[in-house]
Amino acid sequence: KASDLVTMDVWVGAGTRRETAENNGVAHFMEHLIFKGTPTRKPGEIDAAIEDLGGTLNAATSYDWAHFYGTVGSADAPAALAVLGDALMNSEMRQSDMDAEKPVILSEMAREAGSATTRVSHVFNALCFPTHPYGRPLLGTASNISNMPRKTVVDFYHTYYAPANATLILAGRLTPDEGLTLAKKTFGAWPARAVPDDKVLPALVQTDIRIRNLTAPARRGFLQIGFRAPSVRDKPDVWVMDVLMTLLGQGGNNRLEQDLEHKKKLVTAINTSYLTQRDPGTMSVTAEFDPGDYDTVRKAVLAEAAALRDTPVSPEELAAAKHTLLASYLFDTQTNTGRADALGFYSRIDSYKYDVDYVDNFEAVTPALVQSVARK
Repeated sequence: KASDLVTMDVWVGAGTRRETAENNGVAHFMEHLIFKGTPTRKPGEIDAAIEDLGGTLNAATSYDWAHFYGTVGSADAPAALAVLGDALMNSEMRQSDMDAEKPVILSEMAREAGSATTRVSHVFNALCFPTHPYGRPLLGTASNISNMPRKTVVDFYHTYYAPANATLILAGRLTPDEGLTLAKKTFGAWPARAVPDDKVLPALVQTDIRIRNLTAPARRGFLQIGFRAPSVRDKPDVWVMDVLMTLLGQGGNNRLEQDLEHKKKLVTAINTSYLTQRDPGTMSVTAEFDPGDYDTVRKAVLAEAAALRDTPVSPEELAAAKHTLLASYLFDTQTNTGRADALGFYSRIDSYKYDVDYVDNFEAVTPALVQSVARK
């Protein structure tokens, strides 16, 4: 039964924003190394220990965070959390493991380079954020990874992997008291350590329209066009953005898909993207189309954005967008893993309360708020 499962999820404030241009890629490199081994567990034994319990173990890295998570039967939660805790607190970061993982990461980079949409996205981010970590590639550069010394990884680990910079989420069949007891037993001996202040400077104010054209052998054209967007601190704008994005390009009845793909047949695929982040980021529209239709598609996308900016959305369309957003949120959080993911994500960039109050906050969005944020 799903109710007999427990998800354990540790979120660390050690994403790409904690890097420099010189060590760009180290945060993601950590993702590859954390589970490799500790003084008491050899390479392969961490994954094997969780698999022997019938569970799963995984990790992910983004700009503001990295997280390490797994799901097991509730009876096995103490044993599984002990394994996860050992990996996070005592990872050895062996040189041999680094040497083995470098080609794996370089292979990831090669796959990304072969994807037109990913290549466009990388250039888009760099164009938007030339001086801010959000403009750097999450995987780093091939040169950085190929030449990264072990000391760079170990220093990053010892600097940012500390109790004051981590959040543990336990979701599933256990009481709060049981969870707290389990957390103390597992992580109580993790030495307290001060973490450097987050000194990332705000992105430079953009005063111009930035355009970059790429050429490559391809049968399709790809366009990403975007605007600066609010951070998680910008309330209520940040809640409004999720509604606005649903109206414009997400869900089954959004404007871009209905107008540009189904009615006008200008694109073969189109969607919007907005990631809530600690600092102001971007909202963007990505489209795939016949290369000869570039100007027409660009103008059509901007016209849809202008319509949302200049004309208040009807109460009926707003209600439908909220319904779609609610359904998506409930679907994402119906499992223990989804629940832990939402709570942990917001705990690292704001507070777990953001998730607890999320539905009430976006349900309070009005047509006037949508138009106000679209104008910004």
